[in-house]
Amino acid sequence: MMSLPVALLILTALTAVRGAIWASRTAGLRTLGEVLDSVILAFALVFLVLRPFVVQSYYIPSSSMHPTLWEGDHILVDKCVYRFHPPRHGDVVVFRAPLAAASDEREFIKRVIGLPGDMIEVQEGYVTVGAPPFCHIFTRNEIRECLGERVRFDPLNDTPEEQPPLRLTTDALWLGQQRVEPAEFAKLAGRPGEPVAIHPGRVLRNGEMLMEGYVAEDAQYHMESQIVPPGHLFVMGDNRNLSDDSHIWGPLPMSRIVGRADLVFWPIAHGKRITSCGLDSD
Repeated sequence: MMSLPVALLILTALTAVRGAIWASRTAGLRTLGEVLDSVILAFALVFLVLRPFVVQSYYIPSSSMHPTLWEGDHILVDKCVYRFHPPRHGDVVVFRAPLAAASDEREFIKRVIGLPGDMIEVQEGYVTVGAPPFCHIFTRNEIRECLGERVRFDPLNDTPEEQPPLRLTTDALWLGQQRVEPAEFAKLAGRPGEPVAIHPGRVLRNGEMLMEGYVAEDAQYHMESQIVPPGHLFVMGDNRNLSDDSHIWGPLPMSRIVGRADLVFWPIAHGKRITSCGLDSD
């Protein structure tokens, strides 16, 4: 994105060209000067008023917000909204990354999960096969090993990027787009006919599970409960397992927020409002 010094340099150059044109007595050049006046005004309005204080475009560089936002999406960020009220649960925010996340403090985009005072916990999902006390708990890695032959990938040698994403729902297991019924998983696990219970990963806020229909897959990690300190937010990417967010580097100081992401405007096929669906707004 264009920095303020670069914008000022360009504006100075345009103004100098405009002065030279108006100093000329050539009619054609004077017409060009009138056009340049409009260009300078529009440029100054966008880069010296709107962009620093009101609204800014932002380019999505990574997959951390799938499926809400995709690489290459261009969004509009409202830089004024938090002058009138603080961030709310579910807001998607752009912020200057803390040093623990990126030494160059580049801008990140994540969703607000916790506000000051909230207690946040992440629990990893698992599957149990069999009836107590003889049931076996299958971790994520064990689940992938069982499903490897079914979906034709190597769970031991393929990199995480080469493996289809694993998602657990209460009634089925999903590997990529392929649905595996509980009874079928019992067979793949070598325990046909035994009962299967699926426990999806979940995010808890103040002891209550969040209903998050927008996430790419449930979390494949565990995080002990922590309380969001005053003046901070707990932020997470919608693509939970491929996101550099608060579960890694901790709560985000509110002072680093650039603004709220409100709209995808390009490409046109992706155009939409960015909402807090799935999270309650206060």
